Amino acid sequence: MNALVMIWSFWMAAAVTRVSPAELEARLNRTDSPVVVNLWATWCAPCVEELPYFEKAAKKHPNVKFIYLSLDLDDAYPHQIDAFIQKLGLTGEVWWMEESNANKYAPIIDPQWKGSLPATLFIHPGKKYRKFVQGAMEGDAVMREVEQLVTHNE
Repeated sequence: MNALVMIWSFWMAAAVTRVSPAELEARLNRTDSPVVVNLWATWCAPCVEELPYFEKAAKKHPNVKFIYLSLDLDDAYPHQIDAFIQKLGLTGEVWWMEESNANKYAPIIDPQWKGSLPATLFIHPGKKYRKFVQGAMEGDAVMREVEQLVTHNE
């Protein structure tokens, strides 16, 4: 019986954290360690294709925090997003942007960004490093950017 309770508790635990634009900004400003924020959606084919590259980089760089920020619509939160990340086996934190108006959250990520996907923010506030990449990234590019993030000013 205890095993069933544990399985049920694990299954019901929310793997996706809901964030507002203000919470996103606060969370990004609260860290001094390297962070990669990948902006994606379950319906975005290029986003889905690049996710394994970020997972590979996460395994190689355990000192870097990987956040997968879903920009899926309201009806996908949390069940569709959670099922999707479970299927892919994503190990980083998964957040869902509760705001659908890109004008309210895009400037937090990058002032020039209009909300197109995929996109990725590489940030290390402790070293005053911030780089934004629009568009899909191949595996070598992801690894190169993560390595630049962790070695910047060392």
